[in-house]
Amino acid sequence: AGAPGGGGGGDFANVNLDEIIRQMMGGVAAGVDPGGGSAPRGMGGAGGGFENPFGGQYQNTRQKQQQPRRQKEYTKPVHCSLEDLCRGCTKKLKVSFPTSSGGQHERTYNLHIKPGWKEGTKLKYSASRSSIDSHTGGAEDEFPPMTFVVREKRHPFLKRAGDDLVWKCKLTSRQAQRGAKLRLPLPDGSTLEIV
Repeated sequence: AGAPGGGGGGDFANVNLDEIIRQMMGGVAAGVDPGGGSAPRGMGGAGGGFENPFGGQYQNTRQKQQQPRRQKEYTKPVHCSLEDLCRGCTKKLKVSFPTSSGGQHERTYNLHIKPGWKEGTKLKYSASRSSIDSHTGGAEDEFPPMTFVVREKRHPFLKRAGDDLVWKCKLTSRQAQRGAKLRLPLPDGSTLEIV
C-alpha cells in the first residue's frame, strides 16, 4: 500500500531510520551524547544503545580503546675496564631480537660510558621503531625496551673500593729495610711515584 496522503507508493521498509535519527540529533550517532554525558532519558542511557521505537536497539558507536600490549624488556651486561670507567668511552653493542615471524632482527646501540661510572650503573633505552632498508621490502622493525648494566672487568693489580683504588704491593725484606721507589701506572694514564 502507498504511504498516507497518497501520491507516492513508496516502500516504508526502504527508509533509513538510523539516518533520520542521526539528522534529528544534529549529525550525532544514536546513543552518543554530544556533551560527553549519558544519553537523554528514553534513549537508552549509558548502559546500551538508542531504543528504536519500531523494535530492536541501535548500538552505541563508542568503542573502548584497546590497552597497548606490554613489551618484554631485555637486559644485557656491558663489560668495562677500570680505564674505561675512569676516562669514559663509547662502546658499540649489536643485539639480536626475535621477531613475531620467528626470525631475528638486529640493532646496534652506541653506549656512552661517562667517567666515574661504577659497577651496576644502568643505561636504559625505551622501545623504538626503525625502518629496514628498501631492498628488504621497507618493513618496519619494532625494538623492545633495553637495559644495559655496567660490569667492571677485573684489573691486573688495582681494585676499586668506592671512589678509591687499592693496590697491594709486596716488598722484599731489602726494600722494606732500605726503602724503595715505586712507580704505579694509574687508569687515567698518569703514573704515581711512591718513595
